[in-house]
Amino acid sequence: MNSICLILAMAPVSLMTLTSAEAATPTPDRWGFEVMVGAGVAPRYSGSDEYTAVPQLGFEVSAPGGWFLGSSGLGWGTSLGERGSVRAYLGGSGSRRDKDALLGGSDYLRGMGEIHTRALAGVDGSVSLGPTLLSASVQYAPKDTDRGDNGLATRQVQLSLEVPLFDVAGGSLSARVSTVYGDAGYMQTWYGVSAAQSARSGFARHTPSAGLSSAGVGLKWVRPISVSSSWFVGVEGNRLLGDAADSPIVQRKTQLGAMGGYQYRW
Repeated sequence: MNSICLILAMAPVSLMTLTSAEAATPTPDRWGFEVMVGAGVAPRYSGSDEYTAVPQLGFEVSAPGGWFLGSSGLGWGTSLGERGSVRAYLGGSGSRRDKDALLGGSDYLRGMGEIHTRALAGVDGSVSLGPTLLSASVQYAPKDTDRGDNGLATRQVQLSLEVPLFDVAGGSLSARVSTVYGDAGYMQTWYGVSAAQSARSGFARHTPSAGLSSAGVGLKWVRPISVSSSWFVGVEGNRLLGDAADSPIVQRKTQLGAMGGYQYRW
């Protein structure tokens, strides 16, 4: 299940990736339910050197025929043979505030303006290569004409590879590596500083080009409690790259996150 921070909608670096062991396998012949509750620590925004607590809540309801409704949105998924699956969905994009608040953001960004949540269309796919899981995600958010430089159309592509390592302390440990690519609109939205933003905030102007924005590596430990439930703990480090790392709003290029929680399926 792709969980989402319901309390803290952060920038591209988030704890969301820590809770996604694999894309949920579609079950077209029956109903399915899944919930996840957890908490962790993460940067206030992508590039921040301040950290904040992150309560998390995720859920998903799947219906016969491959339809699902959950934290990632409303969509449809299907299996691709015995090893692959694909899902398409409509949901909401991330957001960022330019002041310290319960929903994230930072006073350091004063004058940058808020990035509001808007409609998002996504496609996720995964394929099992033996015990290794290769996943890809493509997301698109249309332009918000009312938000100026904070409402550009964005396209984001994420690739990840998850490999099981070994069993330890009654659970299984796995490692994950990932990269994120963003188009010019994505990079400008999250890491750029326009002329108007520069005048309000004091940051130097910055116009990033499309390219890789980050690369990450993480570890996750999952301990089954029953056939339907399990505990999990994850840690992840992300390194901002290229024009994203060179942004004047970035205080720290390498960032860490951690969380733990409980997942139940029935």
